[in-house]
Amino acid sequence: MVTTSEKKKRKRESENRVFNTEWTNKYLCTVSKHKILCLMCCETLAVPKEYNLRRHFETKHPNLTKLMSTENDTVTKVSYQISREIAAAGKCFTESEFLKKCMLIAVSELCPEKRGIFENVSLSSMTVQRRIADISTNLSDQLKQRVTEFCFYSLAMDESAKLKDTAHLLIFIRGIDKNFEITEELVGMCSMMGRTTGKEISSEVIKCMNDKLGLDFTNLVAVCTDSAPAMCGKNVGAISLLEEFIGRQITKHHCIIHQQVLCSKVLKFEHVMSVVVSVVNYIRSRGLKHRTFRAFLEGEDAECNDLIYHTEVRWLSRGSVLQHFIALKEEVAKFLEYWPIKFPEFENESWNQDLFFFCDITAHLNDLNIQLQGKNQLIFQMRAAVKAFKMKLKLFRNQLSKGEVCHFPTCAQRIPQHKHAELGEKYAKHINLLIEEFDRRLTLSKDDYIQLKLIEHPFSVDPEEVPGDFSLKTFSIFGSTYICEQTFSIMNMNKNKQRSSLTDDHLEDIMKISTSNMIPEYDKLVAKKRCNLSH
Repeated sequence: MVTTSEKKKRKRESENRVFNTEWTNKYLCTVSKHKILCLMCCETLAVPKEYNLRRHFETKHPNLTKLMSTENDTVTKVSYQISREIAAAGKCFTESEFLKKCMLIAVSELCPEKRGIFENVSLSSMTVQRRIADISTNLSDQLKQRVTEFCFYSLAMDESAKLKDTAHLLIFIRGIDKNFEITEELVGMCSMMGRTTGKEISSEVIKCMNDKLGLDFTNLVAVCTDSAPAMCGKNVGAISLLEEFIGRQITKHHCIIHQQVLCSKVLKFEHVMSVVVSVVNYIRSRGLKHRTFRAFLEGEDAECNDLIYHTEVRWLSRGSVLQHFIALKEEVAKFLEYWPIKFPEFENESWNQDLFFFCDITAHLNDLNIQLQGKNQLIFQMRAAVKAFKMKLKLFRNQLSKGEVCHFPTCAQRIPQHKHAELGEKYAKHINLLIEEFDRRLTLSKDDYIQLKLIEHPFSVDPEEVPGDFSLKTFSIFGSTYICEQTFSIMNMNKNKQRSSLTDDHLEDIMKISTSNMIPEYDKLVAKKRCNLSH
């Protein structure tokens, strides 16, 4: 049985341990018999309370107190900066603890006298989680301040249901102020557990804009979407319902990249792609067969070291698959001789010619797609790229009609020259179909034409045809939903099987940090933490 005196003794020892670990690390002092001894001036404080010790240092050693405060602020700032990098890289919160171990190993070897400072950098998983939430809130506050200065703004929206069958609606805003400074940021990620009709989507957009930005729709210029029925339906689409709520019409833009991809589908070469995909799947579907094929390629000194899978939803997949397949075509044919399945198309001259032409024209389409990708793309730049490509297609058509294949390197290299004239006339028809589809989907309206002409040849436009705020509106418009597609990829990287417990709120915080061009206000965050005594 523990006596009262033993309890008091243990309590004093416990208090002494607390004092020695918490206070002596913060202040230069020691604790002895319930008294605090300041090592700077050897003065003894009778009452062992932190308030007394802090007051002593502030009055007797102000320079040291200021130095300690600065050091603590710096340590906290470093914690925020590292937390931001963890979120931007899509790393788990728990990896921060591993990162700190590595930091301590490095500092112990390089500058052991600084180890104490590095030990004070708080990087536990819960701390990193709170830091990321604080940074996200700070970025939202900055955006809320910036939108008050917008002359005009536009939205880009896209919806996906890839993660655990939960639909996520991404809403990005691009605004421009009177100084032509453009801000492009994520407004919010809305998790939609129920239906995703136009009514639900429009309600989420209105709620998100009001709650997170306190912004009305007075200066809304345009909305860019993927043109799904739920978004652009004539009567009950999200944008139509949004127009009804606003009380006026707004410009609706179908993502230019999506339109370009849809235009490419007019080329009917399924007889080529079906064989290529079947061959690739046959070789790569079994581990032993795939390993045997790669070992075979090593002995053949091939141009590529493997075939790649085709993924329909990836914009550049088809071109990459065709290029790898053609580079390894002879090796693939040799390899398949030892297996029971046969592909007679390999010996078909017409099929091979279609394969070479399809590879070349797909490469040109991929080049255009890459030009259209990227953040902060201006819509008139994207339209100019499409216009230039349409002119290029007309050049291709005219040259093919004359039997010239200089812009189709695979055809020029693998098809005999005496057949160029015959094949050129055949493939010129396919180019013509592509031109007609681009004209149908991507023909400029009168306003779009004036906009593009104003940018390309400003002195050829009648000033009276151009509204005074025309440039400001034009620079604020999204040309594509690329930024939404990119963010969905980041989302899939973060929300995986290893992070199944990641909540939607934490995921949204990560998305804001990963996509933001703004710099967190670390000094404000540190000052706020300095006032939080419980931290």
